[in-house]
Amino acid sequence: MPEATHPAHAFAPASADLPATWENVDRLFESADFTGHTLPALLREARWFGGKAYALVAVRAIASLPLGELAAGRLILLEAIYEDHPAETYVLPLQLAPIAPPNALIVARMSGGFLFDALTDENFRATLIDLIFREKRISTGNAAIVGICGAALAGRSRPMDSRVIAAEQSNSAIIYGDRYFLKLYRKPAIGENPDAELIRFLSERQGFAHVPAFCGAIEYCPAAGQSRTLALLVANVPSTGDAWAFTLASLRRQFDGSESGALYLARARQLGTRTGEMHVALAADSEDPAFAPEPFSSEDRTAVCDSAKAATKRTMELLGKQLANIPEADRPNATALLHREGEILARLATLAACEITATKTRHHGDYHLGQVLDTGADFVIIDFEGEPARSIEERRMKRSPLRDVAGMLRSFHYAAHSAIPHPASHEARAAAETWTRKVAQVFLDAWLAATTGASFVPTEPAALQALLTLHLIEKAIYEVAYELNNRPGWVFIPVLGLAQLLDDGITSSP
Repeated sequence: MPEATHPAHAFAPASADLPATWENVDRLFESADFTGHTLPALLREARWFGGKAYALVAVRAIASLPLGELAAGRLILLEAIYEDHPAETYVLPLQLAPIAPPNALIVARMSGGFLFDALTDENFRATLIDLIFREKRISTGNAAIVGICGAALAGRSRPMDSRVIAAEQSNSAIIYGDRYFLKLYRKPAIGENPDAELIRFLSERQGFAHVPAFCGAIEYCPAAGQSRTLALLVANVPSTGDAWAFTLASLRRQFDGSESGALYLARARQLGTRTGEMHVALAADSEDPAFAPEPFSSEDRTAVCDSAKAATKRTMELLGKQLANIPEADRPNATALLHREGEILARLATLAACEITATKTRHHGDYHLGQVLDTGADFVIIDFEGEPARSIEERRMKRSPLRDVAGMLRSFHYAAHSAIPHPASHEARAAAETWTRKVAQVFLDAWLAATTGASFVPTEPAALQALLTLHLIEKAIYEVAYELNNRPGWVFIPVLGLAQLLDDGITSSP
């Protein structure tokens, strides 16, 4: 959805002529001015707030969760209320003290103290990890905050120093003693978080070494209803950065002639192997209903195709409306794609009719180069949350692992075109496409070798190609809509990718 047009609301801290106590903070949250103006303005400016495209009317506290003694701080569950969208729940960590840290976001100035974002407070950060190490349960009202300790923490001491990582966008992150990485979910959904669930399954139950070791979690458990995962603690992974940055750096060296492509092809092969090994591990438990592979039925195939058809119609309508916002150099290709809507729908109908014998399993759900850390010698896969716009139920659904494969193949295409100037010359664009095809094939071959005999791999090559193509089209359609809504200057990449899929596909036949 395009960003809603509403007047800008620059955030300014509230001023309250009230003594700085938590009881008075509760009163502040009952104030119409605070919930109708201060908190909405705060959310609109927060990097982790995902509702910027909607008209935010008010914000109210639905739970105030003390983390122990008064000086420990609180986690506030906020309900963001919109004019044109269902309400969403966000987490705001707050601390109250006579003096705020120099870099703290001040939420309110009170008599004798400040209310501020607690992540800048060292005592608050220590309290979070202490909840996990000591497996504390703090009851408050009709709910409890529960610390869960993972097997990787057995016999370990709690680190004393910590720092906030500024790079996280949709969540917030804390590093403890360079040993542990805590992710605070700013938008905690009701139900079992697939990020914590899958990382724990892979690291504790499958011994898969290419995810961060599960160390613990913090959950909000109401007396009635399902819990929410508020935070995940994993082992910190020393890395040189993510695979996206590694790929862009390699591409630029390849395109300027200072590096051959052999090194990157070897790493792409390694990534394909690790991806396949992850999928085999996720399908390894046939007894646990949450993970046991299930038949990929004709109904499943039809559902994927129908969803892709509906998304195609919505996206093409949006593309037509947004043509004027696309850079002039990219409009001819975008216009040409508009005229191919019928061709896309026909291709999806053909794929829906293809017989496929395979299973569906749990999978990563939002797999691309930015979700993989490069350790220099190997890769570690992170962020199993799935696509943030989808519900927890959708993100935990079993699907074909080829959906992850398609996501990575599309990510290679993005990287290739991001590494060359835009608008690109015919020669530069041809070089980017050649690189994409070569790397995609190496990755796919390695994935197939790592998953030989797996029930989720279609037995017939034509069926495998059809299912992969289906997910590639599905992903490219999603990307066109995403870029139109967020980065019109990037929409040329999925437009090119989708046109190429219609012409001849992005990989050779498996």
